[in-house]
Amino acid sequence: MYNLKYSKNVKKGFGLVLALCVLLYACKEKYLPAVKDVNVNYLVVDGFINTGADSTIFSISRTFKLDNKATVAPEKGAIVNLESDGGLSFALLELPIKPGTYAIPALNLDQTKKYRLRIRTKDNRTYLSDFVESKISQPIDDVKYDFKNDNLNVYTNTHDASGKSVYYRYSYIETWDYQSVFRSYLKVENHQLKERDVNIPGDFIYYCWQNKPSNEIVLGATTSLNEDRLNDFRVINIPSVSAKVKSGYSVLIKQHVLTKEAFEFWENMKKNTEQVGSVFDAQPSQLRGNIHSVTDNSEIVIGFISAGTVTQKRLMLSYFQLPKEWKAPPVDKTECEGTNVTFMFGTSQYQSAILTPDKSAFIPVEYFYVDRVGIVGIVANSNFRCVDCRIQGGTNIKPSYWIE
Repeated sequence: MYNLKYSKNVKKGFGLVLALCVLLYACKEKYLPAVKDVNVNYLVVDGFINTGADSTIFSISRTFKLDNKATVAPEKGAIVNLESDGGLSFALLELPIKPGTYAIPALNLDQTKKYRLRIRTKDNRTYLSDFVESKISQPIDDVKYDFKNDNLNVYTNTHDASGKSVYYRYSYIETWDYQSVFRSYLKVENHQLKERDVNIPGDFIYYCWQNKPSNEIVLGATTSLNEDRLNDFRVINIPSVSAKVKSGYSVLIKQHVLTKEAFEFWENMKKNTEQVGSVFDAQPSQLRGNIHSVTDNSEIVIGFISAGTVTQKRLMLSYFQLPKEWKAPPVDKTECEGTNVTFMFGTSQYQSAILTPDKSAFIPVEYFYVDRVGIVGIVANSNFRCVDCRIQGGTNIKPSYWIE
């Protein structure tokens, strides 16, 4: 999805181009637990060395105590390098729009080599991961779904005939559509009122798509099976009451293959987050991964660096494929009642409230008609959330893969 070919031409606009990558990168939802009387100043490294045709992205942050809560701040201004056991080194650059996130476009590295991550922070502390082998992910055979127990369940099928995969981790990016309460047919350009154009992508602000990266740890293993194959392995289950399954739903599932050590680390992380809600409430030694402080070997660092390729497959469910009884009822207009205001053409209120969008407290919605007279003004709305679906965090640009 965010493959960026690495060349000299890319370097000049590196920050801008990689900004597109981070929009699809999984931004984990932070849990802020009460802090016990312990030191929570941990470096947290989250990411994956992609040795194939995709970008390598790492989020580096540090935990600290604030108002008796554990919170996380991005580790800015670090020097981050990807190194191979063959002597090659590649610099990851910090994304200007996402401090603490470091990335490099696709490198298509030698799959027979081992790789590690080196970090030097602004305070000259150095961190180094162990060299790890590059694990190749086989193609996902199939993505299936069903509607059982009042849930949408999404499954993957995959196998490795060579038997070298065994340990799997899945992540995903979900997309669903939604609507605002009122449909705006009008807009203001250069202080002039114009009708929105269906032929201009993103001109209408009534219909939006929301994207959300997964924040779950989904693991699968074939150690107890006769062959290296996962059949109907459930990755996602969504309750029917969720807003995600009211109109249209799509998910891009990504498959990683892990080493045994990486799998055990993520198992511990999964158990900890499910049982107590946060990495901060666990014994820190249980969450130590394969990255360590060179400056101070007693310092705790949280994270496990893996390397390899990633395979992916998309599932798209249109409105007509969802169960009829799940679909959204007519939009509830309670929040938006009384937010429409009518302005008559030629009045000073019309001029100041509508035609000066940078100062306006209203969004134009539609023309106001009077019987036997015609258009005499416009209807506008003072609650942007009721008119502009983007206010809820989505985009009004239709994804290329979307099926109505």
